[in-house]
Amino acid sequence: MDDVLLFLFKKKAHLQPVPVTTIEIGETLGMSQQNASRRLQLLEKQGYVKRLRQGTRLTKKAINEISGLHLSLKKVFEEGELEIEGTVTKGRGEGGYYLKLEGYRKQMRKKLGFEPYPGTLNIKLSNLKKREQLLRLEPVVITGFKENDRAYGDLFAYKCRLEGHDCAILIPLRTHHGPKILEIVCPFNIRKQLEKRDGDRIRVIVW
Repeated sequence: MDDVLLFLFKKKAHLQPVPVTTIEIGETLGMSQQNASRRLQLLEKQGYVKRLRQGTRLTKKAINEISGLHLSLKKVFEEGELEIEGTVTKGRGEGGYYLKLEGYRKQMRKKLGFEPYPGTLNIKLSNLKKREQLLRLEPVVITGFKENDRAYGDLFAYKCRLEGHDCAILIPLRTHHGPKILEIVCPFNIRKQLEKRDGDRIRVIVW
């Protein structure tokens, strides 16, 4: 069961709208206020919650599907890992530009534990439900910054392993990619070192 949904369920949001803030959700569930806000927006977009003037309320969809969510997420959390598969696809080249910025690189060295290669590998997901499961996990937040009067947004990173190598899935708050595309960053050029080409199958383990 999604922990934000469970929190709202315990607050009896299935019975009536309840006044709740993202700060309260974050403090209770041990996540940042920023991530709590993102999670709540995602649940609203998916039709699981409604945010009204009186407060937040769980929808009929949430109540009907809560047992299914529980079974799906229980397996993910008990195993402690999430397996994601997709095929290598050509990117726009934007990842290389942003990963050269020291404002991001410094945080990645500290929070991810490696020096990122200035470029990402794009994969097209085989199953969109895997993305939904990924987004319910707590990310490593790479905080946005300003440089030369330009603002750069936050990145959400999820540590993973690709063929035994430590890597990370990056999800920018603002991106031109559709939901089927994920970007992977590693300490090296994945295409060259692992000899990957467009159309090749990729499997990563999120932990």
